[in-house]
Amino acid sequence: MDKKKPLPIGNDEFREVREQGYYYIDKSLMIRDFLEMGDKVALIVRPRRFGKTLNMTMMREFFDITVESSQLFDGLAIMKTSYAEQMNRCPVIFLTLKNCKGATADELIYTLKKELLREFLRYETVVEKKLDHNSYDYENYRDILNTLKDKSSSYIYLTTSLVDLTRIVAACYHICPILLIDEYDQPIMSSCEYNYHDMLGAFFSTFFGAALKGNQSLGQALLTGIQRVAKESIFSQLNNPKVYTVMSHQYASYFGLTASETEMLLKDYGLSLTTDVQHMYDGYLFSGIEMYNPWSILNYADNAFLDNYWTNTSSNFLIRQALGKASASFWKDFDVLATGAETTVWLNLDTSYVERESNYSLWGLLVNAGYLTVLQRNDATSTVVKIPNNEVMNEFLMIVTM
Repeated sequence: MDKKKPLPIGNDEFREVREQGYYYIDKSLMIRDFLEMGDKVALIVRPRRFGKTLNMTMMREFFDITVESSQLFDGLAIMKTSYAEQMNRCPVIFLTLKNCKGATADELIYTLKKELLREFLRYETVVEKKLDHNSYDYENYRDILNTLKDKSSSYIYLTTSLVDLTRIVAACYHICPILLIDEYDQPIMSSCEYNYHDMLGAFFSTFFGAALKGNQSLGQALLTGIQRVAKESIFSQLNNPKVYTVMSHQYASYFGLTASETEMLLKDYGLSLTTDVQHMYDGYLFSGIEMYNPWSILNYADNAFLDNYWTNTSSNFLIRQALGKASASFWKDFDVLATGAETTVWLNLDTSYVERESNYSLWGLLVNAGYLTVLQRNDATSTVVKIPNNEVMNEFLMIVTM
């Protein structure tokens, strides 16, 4: 390429990436798969920095009835399918909870209020125009909006705000909205890190559960996160998502960069996919597909030298806490992994480590968080795992020596 396009490092807004001419690798057929599978509620679990938010903003821009997106998708694969006709035909409710965290419950709730307020305000003009001002939905909308604007209001009054918004938006358009929730589990991990998990557990159970289970105003919902939803405890009201983990073949190629995509990107920036690059950043297998961490590859393409780019890109508190509680049998297997070898472990991806602390769920957490990769699944519980590459090995060594 004659002139290098800017790399979207730290920019996960699809509209900006496309309008401002950033380098983009086409993942738009994820839209086709989402529509063909037709899950009422789906959760895609992937490690941090694997393109979750960029894909979710892509989904928002494609479906959102309030915008015009044809130029954004010009030349992308989805436009060569019959599903292109569904562009900008559906209302979308979009929440990204990646910044919903805090050292106290009040701090976390403040960030959640700000995110909800942004989305409620986005529909204010439509609500004023399309709803009867004497109707329950209109009055409910104004009440919630005032609560979100009131910095001193209790979070209890927000418990049903998300399900209420789906009903209000459906009443405006007579179309059930698509609900997209990016990094749904960030508030849960933050509450665990700062020891107020018990205080907010019931709130989040109802907040998510009411919107995502038995909600007749919901069209489809898609969530992303690092952990799988548990089927008991605080998430007992949210036990209906179809979950796609790193071992699921569905959506496998859309999060991260395939070997061919990585090779093409590096070539465009005057670099080669050498053995050193492979040892540093390769090693992930998502349902048998070889994948690279896009954050690391983008930074390598930008800087042209190998480094631990994935290290410290977000908090690893939960990992450190879990390792601190691990049993002797866990460390016996881990010592094998630390040599670069593979080992067979029993892991559980049916629940999150937050909900059930055990070796099984710890191995599952390490797989979903990108610290381990699954080489082979022997049966329902037994899998062959390995630390994927040198970058992750360095991260592990830093954690266990802290």
